[in-house]
Amino acid sequence: MINEKLILSLKKEKNLLAFSYGSDSCALFFILLKHEINFDLALINYGVRASSDEEEDCARKLALKFNKKFYSTKAPIFTSNFEKNARDFRYKFFDELCKKHKYDNLLLAHNLNDRLEWFLMQFSRGAGVLELYDFKDCKQMQGYKILRPLLFTSKREILGFLKENELKFFHDESNDDERYFRNYIRKKYSNSFVQEFESGVKKSFSYIEKDLEFFKADEKEFCGIYICDIRENFIAKCAKKLGFVLSTKQRKEALKGDCVISKDLGLCYFKNKALLFKYEKSEKMPKTAREEFRKAKIPPLLRAYLYNKQIKIDEFLALFTL
Repeated sequence: MINEKLILSLKKEKNLLAFSYGSDSCALFFILLKHEINFDLALINYGVRASSDEEEDCARKLALKFNKKFYSTKAPIFTSNFEKNARDFRYKFFDELCKKHKYDNLLLAHNLNDRLEWFLMQFSRGAGVLELYDFKDCKQMQGYKILRPLLFTSKREILGFLKENELKFFHDESNDDERYFRNYIRKKYSNSFVQEFESGVKKSFSYIEKDLEFFKADEKEFCGIYICDIRENFIAKCAKKLGFVLSTKQRKEALKGDCVISKDLGLCYFKNKALLFKYEKSEKMPKTAREEFRKAKIPPLLRAYLYNKQIKIDEFLALFTL
């Protein structure tokens, strides 16, 4: 289920597995054991189901049995927009663990069905090629990578592995609730589609991976500033890396010129490139600094950010001469 190249890489690095004791993460747990890959566990207890505490307790015992470090936390009660808030809380927890304990990789157990599910969700909302395929098997973060080793493995194969090896796992009943859009797409479309056309779905995603090499943006990141081509999808992608998901209206606003979106996302055009950054103000900038920025023709919206971060003008300008 995991290719040999990835197995060799994981054996050399420090890995953290996002674990829920559901079918997918349980399967990945024992697959990693089978290949003698070292890893630890991280679990979020959302406390929304009667079995939440039991699952956490069983996961802790499983970690102890196989000599794995176990990190867990309880999420607050989210009164609205549960999916987004839960996801933000989850990734913040994982991010803090990876940076604090210096993990090289965060392993997620998303599978082929999840991949098609994501594709259909984006497709239904209106999306470009880059957004339709933003669900990748490898994503570079600051200091570590997010890896999805099972992204070409179907739910059918995962359940078959668990049954063959007589492995226990918990079923999350909330995944059956069609009030959540993700569950609706999964139950109505993606699962049945993969079940009928599994081989073709795998081939298609493989072909798309290769084809996307031709669509890669000329993108840079410098001290928290993302620099990309002035194209709607590239701008939206960089905004997302800064934690902002742009609406259709905001995308159009971004293409009109320098602006501040949602009061916190700064965007300006410089040297035929789009620059995105977390907007900052500076009321104490000395006159000499203001004059230097003016002479260098630095976009006004960006000046406070450069000044506050103590970024030298020469270093910034050098980015556009490479």
